[in-house]
Amino acid sequence: KQWYQRRVRGDESGSDSEYELANESIDHDHIDQIISKTIGLEPLTGDSVNENDDLCADSKFVEPSESEVNVEIEKENDYTNDELIAIEEEALSLKTEGNELYKSGNQSGALEIYTKAIVLCRRQLNDLRSILHANRAACHLSQSEYKEAEEDCNIAIELNPQYLKAILRRAQVREKLEKLSPALEDYQKVIELDPRQGVAVEAARRLPKEIEVQQEKMKEECISKLKDLGNLVLKPFGLSTENFNMVQDPNSGGYNIQFSQNK
Repeated sequence: KQWYQRRVRGDESGSDSEYELANESIDHDHIDQIISKTIGLEPLTGDSVNENDDLCADSKFVEPSESEVNVEIEKENDYTNDELIAIEEEALSLKTEGNELYKSGNQSGALEIYTKAIVLCRRQLNDLRSILHANRAACHLSQSEYKEAEEDCNIAIELNPQYLKAILRRAQVREKLEKLSPALEDYQKVIELDPRQGVAVEAARRLPKEIEVQQEKMKEECISKLKDLGNLVLKPFGLSTENFNMVQDPNSGGYNIQFSQNK
């Protein structure tokens, strides 16, 4: 298909997009038909609407599963260039709406709008999809939904491996999840892309010590659990792990286990 790729930059501020929408008037009926095709529904016509029907019943938006989104993405070859342009314009309009909701403090509303835009986007719009996933991650992060935020960042980075804001956001999310080593890797990638990122520079200096403390704590917890298991096994024999000491050999550096009956 002859279709153009337009590079997109920008995040929830919405100020960095290089998209320029056409000045001519938009045929909204035509766009509605395309969107209906995109999400697998037939557009409503005058004949299909009963005046007694409650069109608002059960109208709350339900976030689609990832498998449903993937199925929709596979349909991109069914669209003409004009249809793709119309879908892009509608997705950009939703992105702008989501940005305004996010800025106003309505993160849950913004999340819903970003999700609708993600569902619309075809594979030819990967740059825009990347931004939308990163924006949705910001919504999850603001609501302390760290696992969901990390998943959205993963998708954003998969679509655009050099997307600095998504990498930085994932680093911050991973810190919240106490995934300190992966977080450090992300911060180091951010510094590689832009050494002026002060947040990443500070974190890269701070995290190695925190990782060391975390690993020491994990080691102590592991030893404690092993002792509990050992005590469970030794208890029928009137023994416990306190009867055994590990003594380091000064010559070899290895350890010997010594038994003491009186403990």
